[in-house]
Amino acid sequence: MDYKALDGRGLPAASSRSTMLRNVLSLHPALSNGTAETIGGVEARLLEVSRRAPDRLREPVFEALSAGGKRLRPLLVVLSARMGVPEESVLVRAAAAVEVLHTATLIHDDIVDRAASRRGRPTTVAGYGRETAVAVGDFLFAEAFGELAAVGDPRLVRVMAEAAAELASGELKQFRASGELLDVDAYMEHIRMKTAGLFRAACVAGGTLGGLSLRQVDSLATYGQSLGVAFQMTDDVIDLVGKPGRMGKDVGSDLAEGTVTLPIIFALQEGDGEAIRRVLLDPDPAPEDLAAAIAAVRATSAIERTESRARDEVESAISGLTELPDTPERRILEAIASKVVGRDA
Repeated sequence: MDYKALDGRGLPAASSRSTMLRNVLSLHPALSNGTAETIGGVEARLLEVSRRAPDRLREPVFEALSAGGKRLRPLLVVLSARMGVPEESVLVRAAAAVEVLHTATLIHDDIVDRAASRRGRPTTVAGYGRETAVAVGDFLFAEAFGELAAVGDPRLVRVMAEAAAELASGELKQFRASGELLDVDAYMEHIRMKTAGLFRAACVAGGTLGGLSLRQVDSLATYGQSLGVAFQMTDDVIDLVGKPGRMGKDVGSDLAEGTVTLPIIFALQEGDGEAIRRVLLDPDPAPEDLAAAIAAVRATSAIERTESRARDEVESAISGLTELPDTPERRILEAIASKVVGRDA
């Protein structure tokens, strides 16, 4: 990117039609003008976060925040809040904070995993080195909680702090479990902490800002938890059957890193366990060994069983919305859940 041709501070101007807005309009073209404006405001707020970064970090911070993510977590905040009556400026801050926090966790994940690419682009650690990547992640963590503190509602700080702590613990458990043969219960505990927790927190934060009842916020928590679990299960399937150009990473990346996912667990129960274990226990598996392990997984019913479990979670997510008002935002939440299983990126 030619940073000299940008806005004078090394960053582009905010787009009037954001990535997140395009994503949500594809799900529900009749989205209210107020919600669409809020979504645009979140993108602008993320740009402001980039502008506040120290000079040496500004470029990698901007790249991290504009790396082509789905913006799903801030979208959950906005849609959950809009089923009530949130204060606009507070909602924008909170939704942006969730995305900043999520981005910080991805950077730290990539440092731990020594990942070279994400979403088809070099990771921060690959492009700028470990020292800069750690600094970018730390800056984003600080910015996320600074934004939440500015909201002035300690409930939001608490729910996000709990989600961040669970996520860190889940990542550590994944790192320690690499190559170990986990069972389904251990896998479920891990993804509830590492992935589903932030989905749940985003929904709870939105419902809280919208002034919804405790019962309704609990319903949103159930939705977010189940959605996050289904999302991770589908990611695990994509890792084994996805298209590299769509995924932004190589097929079998998790398997090559020794990460035991649900399809792997199922495949070990019924398939060629030797080929799979060989890769899980090898820190640098040969391409032909990885290909054989992927083929061994695909030869079983592991993919179908994982997708079936993910669909069960989707049904749970949608049923969790029954306490909420029948609004366009609720219908979009239902549409998001229904599209999780079967996606290819």
